[in-house]
Amino acid sequence: MSPHDAKSVIRRFVKEVLNDKNLAVIDEICPPDYVELDPLPGQGPGAAGLKAFLGESFFKAFPDLVWVNEEMVAEGEYVMARSTWTGTHRGEFLGIPPTHRAVKVAAWTIDHVVDGKFVDSRILVDALSLLQQLGALPAWPPPPKTFQAMVDAAYRSVPTIKAADLHRRLKREPDLLIIDVRDAAEVAQTGAIPGAINLSYGTLTYAADHTAPEDWRDPRLADHARPIVTTCGLGPLGALGGGLLHEMGFTNVQILEGGVQAWIDAGLPVVKPGDQ
Repeated sequence: MSPHDAKSVIRRFVKEVLNDKNLAVIDEICPPDYVELDPLPGQGPGAAGLKAFLGESFFKAFPDLVWVNEEMVAEGEYVMARSTWTGTHRGEFLGIPPTHRAVKVAAWTIDHVVDGKFVDSRILVDALSLLQQLGALPAWPPPPKTFQAMVDAAYRSVPTIKAADLHRRLKREPDLLIIDVRDAAEVAQTGAIPGAINLSYGTLTYAADHTAPEDWRDPRLADHARPIVTTCGLGPLGALGGGLLHEMGFTNVQILEGGVQAWIDAGLPVVKPGDQ
């Protein structure tokens, strides 16, 4: 059979079976032992299985189905086609109840045609697109915030305090808690504000969480109204710490503007572990 004749068989199947819904044509161009190499879920074997799948499932689910071959390439007994099909989902399909949504789906087929009949076929359907159009898949989640976006959000929700103002507050507010959210190695290298406690950002996530196991929580964070200032080396990580506490319901939180470096630049003292 010439490539031209093989393409003619494909065109007949698309027009008479898929678009005209004439299932009797399947008996004329598919032998009983026809093989679907990648059967769709629920499709039985042979020509009978193809006929049942189309008539009892596919056509009922998409009664206005229109299948269009966009292009075909034939070599010997094989024809490869790129197609699109459209339809309205009006019946259950693959366990999905009717959504009455219109869909447009891409498909690719490789058909083996001998003496005017299909010997075997392979069909690939853009199932992901189909399921998304039917609403069977959740919407794609928004991309995660970048570090800078998280810092900017924290600065929008939590007020800042300058080093000199914090120094004055420490003299008159003994209950004021400064939390340095850097890791211990960085604190040891650059020093910390006198009286500050060191809770790394990762530790703070559960030390301030009242739903965490009791032995994970820090008792100094039991009072959500306690005045707290968060800091780090330069400010951004301290901002994240302040934002985290704000989200957890702490109501009296500030972020040290410029971090410990701003404290040092203001001529204020720092201490290193072992000095306190």
